[in-house]
Amino acid sequence: MSTPPTTGAEPGAAANAPIRDAVSRFAADTRLAQVPPPVRAFSSLLLLDTLGALAGGLRYPPVQQLGATLANTEVASRAAPFARLMTLGTAATWLDADSGGSFHPQGHRLPPVPTAHPAPHVLPVVLHWAAGHDLDDLRLLEVFTVASEIGMRSGRASSLRPGLHPHGVHGPGAAAVAAGLLRELPPDLLGHAFLLGSNLPLAATLAVPMRGGTVRNAWTGLGAYYGASAADRVAAGARTDDSLYRRLFDGAVCTDLDLDLVVGGLGRRWTLLESYLKPYACARWIHPALDAARAALADLAPSSSSPRHDRCCDTAPGPHRPAPLQADDVESIEVETFAFAASLSQVDIGSDMQARFSLPYSMAALLVDGVLDAGSYLPEQLRRDDVAALARRVSLHERADLSSALPRERPATVTLRLRDGRSGRGEVRNARGNPNDPLSVDEVVAKFRGNVGGLLSREMADEVVGAVIEAGSPTAPVPSPTRALAAAARVLLAG
Repeated sequence: MSTPPTTGAEPGAAANAPIRDAVSRFAADTRLAQVPPPVRAFSSLLLLDTLGALAGGLRYPPVQQLGATLANTEVASRAAPFARLMTLGTAATWLDADSGGSFHPQGHRLPPVPTAHPAPHVLPVVLHWAAGHDLDDLRLLEVFTVASEIGMRSGRASSLRPGLHPHGVHGPGAAAVAAGLLRELPPDLLGHAFLLGSNLPLAATLAVPMRGGTVRNAWTGLGAYYGASAADRVAAGARTDDSLYRRLFDGAVCTDLDLDLVVGGLGRRWTLLESYLKPYACARWIHPALDAARAALADLAPSSSSPRHDRCCDTAPGPHRPAPLQADDVESIEVETFAFAASLSQVDIGSDMQARFSLPYSMAALLVDGVLDAGSYLPEQLRRDDVAALARRVSLHERADLSSALPRERPATVTLRLRDGRSGRGEVRNARGNPNDPLSVDEVVAKFRGNVGGLLSREMADEVVGAVIEAGSPTAPVPSPTRALAAAARVLLAG
């Protein structure tokens, strides 16, 4: 007589699995109609935002090359195809435009400890199943919401060890829940999938992307695949309890695990609402300075010769959208901010990842172009002499009072001086996109369109936007089931 394989299980497993059993119940029982309206509406924007970031990543030559190379070596199961999930997951974080948790455990440390990013691990699994199965947008949003909530809770409940990066840590468990729901695992096995996915965390270092290492993006791809393969293993008979999860997330990779934050109030208290959405496709530590730069630009006295730009400042604070600048018009840009942001001072750019972690480069590109989206860091954009020259006129200074404001605030002040004698000053205490200062629906839609570019037709992009936002609206009339996400997934996967 054979017994099911186990992974990390201990004697008395039934009594040692409050996480497993609570996750199983929540994942199996939650229906979109029961999700509180603010959560449902935010989750639809989170899905749209993550889809735009993923599509934008697919525009980059290294991601395209990765997909083509892996497609020639595909041997994995149809339920967890390595090449597809690895490519989609890598694309989802290539822009560094993906969302994350706005909470800051151990925020006094430098560098600040990053937080969970479950959505870009979950969406590749959702798109894979959407492309090959008859799944409507309501069901896909339901799965995305449940899986992302569980992943966000896992990140909220513990503190990542200093120096580690969150990609591939909290996401595999969330991806496993999504895969388990979409392949219709028995309800009591969904928690097993979560734990088996979570039991494969990466422990890669934050220094890699800071030094321009684009391999960081592959960690999300691996996390998506690990999650889907965990659901595969459960379907084949693998079982586990909470013990290894506790050792990993309260000692090895993370510390300070709080079980109540993992499973307490599931379905009543939604950690997903603690997420931020990024207005810019670059490292979030840079965002306060970018918002302050826009405020400084708006503070300039108007000039009749100032150019106008239709794409300018789509997410600018305030009711006005100041025009971008000619690089040669700028005499100097002085940035005062907290210590870690001030350390992101690289001006010799060797990769788009390095540019995304360069405050001078990102600020120069924003002031010249008016936007920072998928197109801003493409290879040909990194070779612009005017942007490179302007980046060298950005000076960074740490202010002790701004550093001491962490973790509650990440402040920045920018003084912009032009060669015609005008100057402007902007100051922010936190970047926009946090729960207390969210991006508007129009801003999220504009970001989605900018990142997608020409990968989807205008008509298809309109259909996706309409279907996803309607799926997130509990007050909208019950529509006929739409399958806009499935159609978009097939186009993106065929590209």
